[in-house]
Amino acid sequence: MTAMTAHLINTDRLTITGLAIAALLPFLAISPVKAEAKAASCAAEAQAVQEQAATATPDAAAKALRTARLAQKICAEGNRFEAGKKFAQARQQLDTGVQFADRR
Repeated sequence: MTAMTAHLINTDRLTITGLAIAALLPFLAISPVKAEAKAASCAAEAQAVQEQAATATPDAAAKALRTARLAQKICAEGNRFEAGKKFAQARQQLDTGVQFADRR
């Protein structure tokens, strides 16, 4: 194999690899509509926590709002599952612990 042939083989491999990556890019992209829907969902959950925090004790409200802000940051990074867990934790922090007699 001459040097020219080896150079052409390497170029062909690079070209094929580049074309394969370019062909996969559309499948890896997140559509803007889905990204906007996820952001809107996170904003709605944060708003719900803020509304619940308005009637909670100041300490519980501060903890829950801190956790909700963290959840919004996680959601902005794209990890919707983990953000959902943090929003649930924020709602749990707002729980007053009051049990009604019919739910004991």
